[in-house]
Amino acid sequence: MKDAIPHTTIISTSTTSFCLGKVRGLTIYLLYQLKNGPRRCSELAEITGKPYKHVWQYLKNMQNYGLIRKRGSFYEITILGADFLNYYMSHINHIISISKEYQKKVKRKSKEHQKKIKSWRPKIVKQLSIHLWLQEFSVSLDDTEKEVVEVLLTHYNRTGSKFILVKDMYELAERIGVSPSLLDPALKRLKEDNIIYVWRLRALGCWKIGLKKDFIKQLEFLQKQEEEADKP
Repeated sequence: MKDAIPHTTIISTSTTSFCLGKVRGLTIYLLYQLKNGPRRCSELAEITGKPYKHVWQYLKNMQNYGLIRKRGSFYEITILGADFLNYYMSHINHIISISKEYQKKVKRKSKEHQKKIKSWRPKIVKQLSIHLWLQEFSVSLDDTEKEVVEVLLTHYNRTGSKFILVKDMYELAERIGVSPSLLDPALKRLKEDNIIYVWRLRALGCWKIGLKKDFIKQLEFLQKQEEEADKP
C-alpha cells in the first residue's frame, strides 16, 4: 500500500516524535489488527498473507517508532500507536474502503501465488500417510510422535511444504494438542530415526520443523506400490 499521510504531519509525545509520511498501508493494517488484542507474528503473517520475515521486519520498525511493544511472543499496540490509529481513522475518510481494497489485494495475490504453486507442483492423487510406513518397517511410535508426524504430513499434503515455522515449542505443543513436557523427547526420537529435522532460526526468532526428504520418498514409494497393487 502506498497510501502515506503527507510528510508534513507529525505525531509527538513528551518522549517520541516521528513523521507520519513514513507510515505505510501494512503498518496501518497491522495496527488495526493489534487494536483488537495482542497477536503473534505468525498470526499476523497468516492474516496479511505476507512472508513471516517481511511482517517481522515491519513489527520491528513499529517497535522502534513506539507504535507497538512486545510482551513475550506477543505484540500489542501502545498508547502512541492507538492515538495514531485514531488520528489516522478520524482524518482519512476512506480508511474503511482502503482496508477493504487492501484485503482484496492480499486475497488476489494469495490466489495468484496458489495458481503458481499448482502450475509446477504435481497433483496429489492420494494423500501421503504414515500408516503404510509403520506396517512396512514395523516401526513403533508413541502417540506424541505420531501426532507430530501427522501434523507435518497434513501440512505437506495441503501445501506441498515439508516444514512449518513456530515461535517456540509451546506453540508447537498447542498446535499438535500435546503436553510440552512430552514434546521434547518425542522430537529427539524422531530426529534420531531420521524422520524429522529441527532447526532454530535465530535471525527470525522462530523454529523450523520439517520432514526429511528421504522419509517423504519412502512414503511416496510405498504409496506408489499400493496403487500398482490395486490396479486390475
